[in-house]
Amino acid sequence: MKKKIMALLLSAFTAFALVGCEGEENQNNQKMPLDTAHGIANQTYLYGMCYSLDERMYSSNANFDMEKEVKLMANLGVTSVRIWMHLDSVLLSPTEVNEEKAETIHGLVSELKKYGMQVIGMSHTSFHNGSYRSGKPARDISEGSYYVEWLDNYYQSWKTAATEFSDISVFEIDNEMNNADFMCSIGGEKIYSQEEMAEIATDMLYYGSRGILEANPNALTLMGGLTEPSGLGAGTNRSFLQKVYNNIYSGEYGYFYGKEDMSEASLEPDDYFKAACWHPYIGGSDFNRENFVRFNNEIYQVILDNEKKHKKVFFTEIGFSDATFSEEKCAQFIEEMFETVEEEMPYVEAINYFKLLNVASIGWTGTVSRFGLFYDPDVNRVDYALDGNVRNTPGAPKEKAYAFQRAAGGKGDLTLIQTLLAK
Repeated sequence: MKKKIMALLLSAFTAFALVGCEGEENQNNQKMPLDTAHGIANQTYLYGMCYSLDERMYSSNANFDMEKEVKLMANLGVTSVRIWMHLDSVLLSPTEVNEEKAETIHGLVSELKKYGMQVIGMSHTSFHNGSYRSGKPARDISEGSYYVEWLDNYYQSWKTAATEFSDISVFEIDNEMNNADFMCSIGGEKIYSQEEMAEIATDMLYYGSRGILEANPNALTLMGGLTEPSGLGAGTNRSFLQKVYNNIYSGEYGYFYGKEDMSEASLEPDDYFKAACWHPYIGGSDFNRENFVRFNNEIYQVILDNEKKHKKVFFTEIGFSDATFSEEKCAQFIEEMFETVEEEMPYVEAINYFKLLNVASIGWTGTVSRFGLFYDPDVNRVDYALDGNVRNTPGAPKEKAYAFQRAAGGKGDLTLIQTLLAK
């Protein structure tokens, strides 16, 4: 807790002493060094969580209580929450809001804000004529192309969403933009090279940011979190990020194709993403503090080298699966990770842990999603123990929930959503 207080004081001092974040001079006529030992993040929001309402609404969920689940996050010490709000779900079309879904999201955001939590709204879907929700059409900016029509709809969708959800001030534009699971064709085929992914991503970031910022000029736009599926340190985040910068600085992106001239192209990275974002999953190896700092610093260095200023970074996903590590190790890694970032990575604003809850037997999460801090609370689903024989208690906290609470300095009951099953 003492480290946390010191980190907050340091953050406050930095914000006061340094006039801005772009290498401007401070009161002593000194510039903030452009190195990874410095940064402008507000680590008040460091203790983040990933939370999806959809995962709580796949079945009847007679035991679902939104207020109680938000209270549970508050007891954990959560200060930032990343929520799933897919554009093709919260909207009926690029210009029309789904009022029923919007009401639910507004209710969630209101509850989160009661506890002073930062809210990050993320979508990795769009309106298109394909069969795979997260897919993207192949890049073709020629006159009358479907790709440009899709981009126009993408811009309008984000503008509509940011207008409706003015109670959200941080938006993550897509998810894992260098992952073929999401940056694939609209039919789901994994056909794009890293170069092609970066080209599509650059367009999405500009069109999405422009829509969001026209609706809310004060919003913070995040690059859809990059990832290295084989584990942090593979180098693909660095190479992908550099490709995006190369695209921005080429002058061939950053304007509305078919409506504006290339001479109007934006060369300003903030017009594409005001904050950077990646998912530093560590793969199957144990958490290693030195490597974690080094590999993340190498990615951040790409930002410093290209923008010549500090920029906030969000880790909107990182988690430790019980299926890969023991629950005891997961708990250990959580505390080590937060301590490491708090002490050595001042450019990281929030770590949104993936995720609050196990989700048994649905969707892409597989038979049982083992990342959760709590066992699946839905009494209509069966969250089996790893041996497959014993049912875990719905909603019960794991050891790593207590580890998160210790790291965040939270307090309060962690059995709020636990259901005692009849024997």
